[in-house]
Amino acid sequence: MRRWTVMTMAAAAAALWVASGAAQAQPVYKWVDENGKTHYGSQPPPAKQDAEPLKLHGNNGSTSSSSSSSSSSGKGGAGARAQQEYNPDGTKKIPKEVAEFGEALKESLGKVDGKQVPLNCAAAVDNIRHQADQMLEVGQKNVRDGYMKQADFDKTAPKIREARGKYSVSDCQASSGNKKSFYQCMSSSYNHVTGCDKQFKH
Repeated sequence: MRRWTVMTMAAAAAALWVASGAAQAQPVYKWVDENGKTHYGSQPPPAKQDAEPLKLHGNNGSTSSSSSSSSSSGKGGAGARAQQEYNPDGTKKIPKEVAEFGEALKESLGKVDGKQVPLNCAAAVDNIRHQADQMLEVGQKNVRDGYMKQADFDKTAPKIREARGKYSVSDCQASSGNKKSFYQCMSSSYNHVTGCDKQFKH
């Protein structure tokens, strides 16, 4: 079985998600714990209810919250476009604050929710396919917006499509060992394929 962890698009999805201005399924919060360590998550811990959804700068100069978005004025948008920087390969550079958030979100996606849910093959397969489709959509959007080269997308997209096609309800029902644990992990909508695959190699 082709591993999700070998997919460069899956690893970069978090940063590209944010850079593209793609809507998040849930708000994303940032908070600092008692040890001074910064955390990101879809829900703040009970003790940090003062945490607020992050506001992110999209590639069109607009500022968008992870739960809502608003357009900036034409003047602000033009200024943001004028300041756009490019990589040596001609792709747009991801703004520093967005790249830092993307790295933190990528790390968060690699973790599995501590609350275990019962195996639900239909939900697991739906979650896997939905997340694979999101990776492809984000990749295509970032090609259009100039954050990714078409050649890089064309190299990685077939791997995601191949992996997506190898998971099914019947395969889940016949699975055992780590593969079954992977499906159980993916039965939770709080988990991501990169985290479940990392914990339950199969």
